[in-house]
Amino acid sequence: MSMNNASTMNAPTMKAIVMQDGEVSLQQVDLPRPQAGQVLVRSLACGICGSDIHITRHYNEVFDFYRKLGVMPEGVDNHAPVMLGHEFCAEIVEFGPQTQQALALGTRVTSVPILMSQNGAGVGVTPGVNGAYSEYFILDEALLMPVPEHLPPEAVALTEPLAVGLHAVNRGDVQVEDVALVVGCGPIGLAVISALRLRGVAKIVAADLQGDKLQLAREFGATHTVNPSEQDEVAFAAELAAGQRLVIFECVGIHKLIEGFVQRAPAKATIVVTGIHTANSNINYAYATVKELDMRFSYYYQPTEFAACLEELAQGRIPWRKLLTGKVGMDGVSGAFKQLMKPNPHIKVVIEPWRNGELETLS
Repeated sequence: MSMNNASTMNAPTMKAIVMQDGEVSLQQVDLPRPQAGQVLVRSLACGICGSDIHITRHYNEVFDFYRKLGVMPEGVDNHAPVMLGHEFCAEIVEFGPQTQQALALGTRVTSVPILMSQNGAGVGVTPGVNGAYSEYFILDEALLMPVPEHLPPEAVALTEPLAVGLHAVNRGDVQVEDVALVVGCGPIGLAVISALRLRGVAKIVAADLQGDKLQLAREFGATHTVNPSEQDEVAFAAELAAGQRLVIFECVGIHKLIEGFVQRAPAKATIVVTGIHTANSNINYAYATVKELDMRFSYYYQPTEFAACLEELAQGRIPWRKLLTGKVGMDGVSGAFKQLMKPNPHIKVVIEPWRNGELETLS
């Protein structure tokens, strides 16, 4: 046996959840080593995101899209494994070379899930990059944010989806006198509602097909609720706006809804698309032209928005426990995905990669 093979066989390994060919499984993978400017962290909690479900369900579409964007590693095909997880709380385990080491080992941190040290690769979405569904993963030291001591890891893991919501509100340039219509009251919709409430927007309409989600939307700050199966949510919001600007937030991820919004929105309205859409879509832009609509698209967030959401959590301004509906250990993730890919009552499920255990619903 060569020394090379011997060193490979003796390399330390860890547990990681791997998505490949539309299947999610628990595997043993090599422990990553931090390079220049990087740190190795241990995952304490990681949220399951709607985009993780989307990647798993539509991996061929997603990988083809990555390739067109130029972010897919050269020579990697659609069978490439992805180690998921980008909504996390972690603790520092080891510093790589050329690091400042201003934070102590064991410090709990979170971060924007990007590796600038690896050409902007996305943590938990890019093939070849470890995600936070793993026991350990790599972060850039320069992007680390220490976590307030009183916040539990599962609360910290909610910073990322909250930042997506805040960024959507900023993309919509929402003013306090505007009327906001938030369609879809999952984690991102609730994050948008929370950001609107904190901004002081007086009229926030939440739309969802599930009554329990509409009730939750009120607890996050919605002033009005509509079930689109019973009432036209756009017409309701437009009447409420009565000449004021209407801003519609698409937070469902179903691209066919967007054409309906374009057709039904009142003049001068703004549509902000936050859902992940990788399929082609048909929209008759004549309606948008005649009504002079603004269509904006929201993706991720700025580090300042991420930091602002961590601060809102720390200050107790967001009822984060109402978002958290389930916890699961490593050996239960595959089963949890099967449940989450069907109609289910969950808002946000958090993986705790340091333990085993089936999906447990929290009251």
